[in-house]
Amino acid sequence: MSRSAASWSVSLVLFMALLTPAHADQIEEIARIAKCQKKIAGAGARFAQRVIKNTLECTTEIAECQIQCENGVFGPPCDTNPPPCCDPDDPGSNEAFTACMEDAEVVCAQMEAKIANDEVKKQDRITAGCSELTQEELCGSQGNGLNFAALNAGCLALDPGYVCNLPNLINCLGGPLERQLVDQISGLLGGRAGDAVAVMNLENVFPGIPVPRKVKGQVAEGKVDVWSLTGQAGDEIRVRVMTRDDNGNRTSNLQPVVVLLGADNQTPVADTDVRQVPCAVPNVCASTCPQFARHLPFTGTFSLAIRALGGGGCTGGKYRLVVVSPGGVVPLLVADDIDPSPSSPS
Repeated sequence: MSRSAASWSVSLVLFMALLTPAHADQIEEIARIAKCQKKIAGAGARFAQRVIKNTLECTTEIAECQIQCENGVFGPPCDTNPPPCCDPDDPGSNEAFTACMEDAEVVCAQMEAKIANDEVKKQDRITAGCSELTQEELCGSQGNGLNFAALNAGCLALDPGYVCNLPNLINCLGGPLERQLVDQISGLLGGRAGDAVAVMNLENVFPGIPVPRKVKGQVAEGKVDVWSLTGQAGDEIRVRVMTRDDNGNRTSNLQPVVVLLGADNQTPVADTDVRQVPCAVPNVCASTCPQFARHLPFTGTFSLAIRALGGGGCTGGKYRLVVVSPGGVVPLLVADDIDPSPSSPS
């Protein structure tokens, strides 16, 4: 072997000797990061699956009682009968209904305990899988790591004092952010989940399920009722005006229309797309009933103006206003049977 070849061989051996430890450290770093990501994903997915299952078990038990109440199993439904009757939104309206709801409450308490226990297990699994990561590997927005920077923005929105580290990140992942998303899925899979949360006051147990609030009113022909509600910018609200029985034969005399107004009770909120759907109780003028869904454009007080149109046999009548929103804001009647303003629904 020539002297130059021998020299090159020695240099290569020295270079490889220097490279191998660094390469080994890099492999070890990648393994730590991958292990943490797998723990977050696996433990989080397992937790989400169990929470959805337990949430639906609770809310379905409540919904079953409400459905029986509406169908007269516990006695005449209040919607079409005077007291004594059964009101699905009032557990105290009927003794048999109360007993059914108490049994459902026991099931919900068991599910709540399971969710709390699953939360602890999830956090323990993530801690065990991620405790070796540096803060930059866990929280950094650039370089090698999990890059949870986008998630950190969500955590900061919930807690302005949030600082990304493993305990805080786990609390955020396992606290409001994941629960909000999981509850939303539960609400989608359980059509009456929101009603169940509302009737049993379970907003603190299932904080991410949008809650419907139902209020009753009656408006004369050509007149307007105005309901106020508050909300936060970005909140999604869903509004529906439902007719009720005016004639004792499951028919309504009301053709309702609705407009979302700003805080001045005069100015319609732009870009509110009101759709027409079949009325809950068919009206004598064979018209439809309004509903809409939209995100609130600003934080503050809004109004819902409900007007009774005349014509085709319809006059005024009874209605139920349903507002679905985060936390379940309750509409308040601020004006009853007033004359319409130029911006009132027509």
